[in-house]
Amino acid sequence: MRGVLVALILTFAIVALGCGGGDSSDDGDLFGDESGGYYISLGDSIADGAGSTGGNGYDTAVFGALLLHFGRDLVMEHRAAGGATTQDMIDEQLDKTLARLNEGGVRLITITIGGNDLNVIETSPDAATCITDVDDPKCPVTEILVGTEERLDRILSGLREAGPDVPIVVQVYPNLFSGTGHPFEQAAGQAFGKLNDVIERVAAEHDVLVADPRAAFEGKGDELTHTLDSTPDFHPNDAGYEAIADAFLEVLGLG
Repeated sequence: MRGVLVALILTFAIVALGCGGGDSSDDGDLFGDESGGYYISLGDSIADGAGSTGGNGYDTAVFGALLLHFGRDLVMEHRAAGGATTQDMIDEQLDKTLARLNEGGVRLITITIGGNDLNVIETSPDAATCITDVDDPKCPVTEILVGTEERLDRILSGLREAGPDVPIVVQVYPNLFSGTGHPFEQAAGQAFGKLNDVIERVAAEHDVLVADPRAAFEGKGDELTHTLDSTPDFHPNDAGYEAIADAFLEVLGLG
């Protein structure tokens, strides 16, 4: 289904290009006058579009906007995978991306990663303390994020070294439970807050842009996720992915 929607976006973009939609003067300053090339999408289940119709998440919308600038020869390489942690990205997504960067022609890299690193909490004997207060010294979130920061630094430093002029955008996480009344709402807000501090800090060190959809989700987890569905799922729905895509497009100057 992802391929079908991407094909439709390609068709619409070609029509727009034929109507003058590809005028680079309307685009942000991040992109030059080249055509074609590669857009690489890295990350976890959110980058992979879990919960969206047909598995088409925010990167499909970003790709559509990029087509209007780079033309029909632009290729999207989608490497994101559900459940991926920062270590999984290093093991399974990073090397291929570095190789592509070394070949040249990469126009943009987008990333959503780090949320699944927090799943380690579930195996901790003190996990219950995190539900009450993430700042409790017994809650292992802070300790977990030390490793996350080290691995994220490895990822972003590697990408930046291989592609010093390539725009890279990493996403911070909204509180997907905000406004739902879910038992995890408060704890998730605290945990994502700590994770986002890590993401923003490492991004700043490597000249990486940050897409920030947090405001759009504030108090609207019931509208933008599947958390309160009859079959609960904390992942964004189509409206949620649209909000995340808007955050990426805004920071890229393509909104």
